[in-house]
Amino acid sequence: MLNDFRGEVWINTHEDILNAMIKANSEPVDGGYSVESYAAKATELMQKNFKDEIYTTFAMNGTAANIIALKAMLDRWDSVLCTEQTHIDNYEAGAFEYNLGNKILTIPSPDGKITVDLIKDLLKIHINHKYIPKVITLAQPTELGTVYTPDELKDICDYAHSNGMYVYLDGARLFTAIAALNTDIKTMIEYPDIDAFTFGGTKAGAMFGEMVIFRRKEFSKNLVYSQKQSLQHLSKSKFLSVQLIELLKDGLWFKNGKIATDMAKLLEKKLLEKGIKTAYKVESNLLFCIIDHETVAKITEKYSLHYWEEDKEIIRLVTTHLTTEEQIDALISLL
Repeated sequence: MLNDFRGEVWINTHEDILNAMIKANSEPVDGGYSVESYAAKATELMQKNFKDEIYTTFAMNGTAANIIALKAMLDRWDSVLCTEQTHIDNYEAGAFEYNLGNKILTIPSPDGKITVDLIKDLLKIHINHKYIPKVITLAQPTELGTVYTPDELKDICDYAHSNGMYVYLDGARLFTAIAALNTDIKTMIEYPDIDAFTFGGTKAGAMFGEMVIFRRKEFSKNLVYSQKQSLQHLSKSKFLSVQLIELLKDGLWFKNGKIATDMAKLLEKKLLEKGIKTAYKVESNLLFCIIDHETVAKITEKYSLHYWEEDKEIIRLVTTHLTTEEQIDALISLL
């Protein structure tokens, strides 16, 4: 079975990143546990995007990065607000609740995006000691592939900060959202005043690894201990941070995001030519297509794919920096 279009974790490590790891293996070890020259260099490269000082730590995967970030931002009695499609509530096996014990308050959303009006509607029913909403959690792009503009993010941040809340952005696929809007990290994060975010390496071409970035000093307390307690204290950590260096130093992350989003638009075009409609706007590298059961049965004889929402006949297709037009044409030929 082919894993084409199944998702970014089903592709190999980018050649440049793999070569960087091999090169790092030939150099002396000068530290571990994310306290080494490679981690410092990765942080330095990320710092170039911001005016004020940032504070970083590292995790091996996106779920762990979410846990570490939110652990630093929440007191035990605080709650998280997110859409009902968000990764921490749907695809992480209850890791947030199991590890932190905080409450998740979900917001119904037609396209996976949060708006200030949706937040206000939720908060109307969560008053008088029910819960203390503290962190608004966003995914960029969303789980449905839709993308927040910087101005949309600013509206949310302005509202959050004026009401004593913070904003955390899950950036496992941040590289595709930025490439899709043809913008940069500064505009996407600093301009709206996002309080903390992750920069995903795994889906951008790395073997593994995510960077957690805090823009407020109060969240940086005891990060080394938090990383250890979260089971992310990687001994030979240079093999994680060297991957992020490779993604950041010459804009490889953006190039990979541009290819992935361009391929998504090409796939959308060819699907439309076949009469296949999409359930949500195609704004990143995720496509949710409406395909009947008979056609899906034909596709899944060759491809390892499945219905995302079977009752609506919606199947998810994902393009990556390794997606080719030939792969797209091979899939389209079965429709």
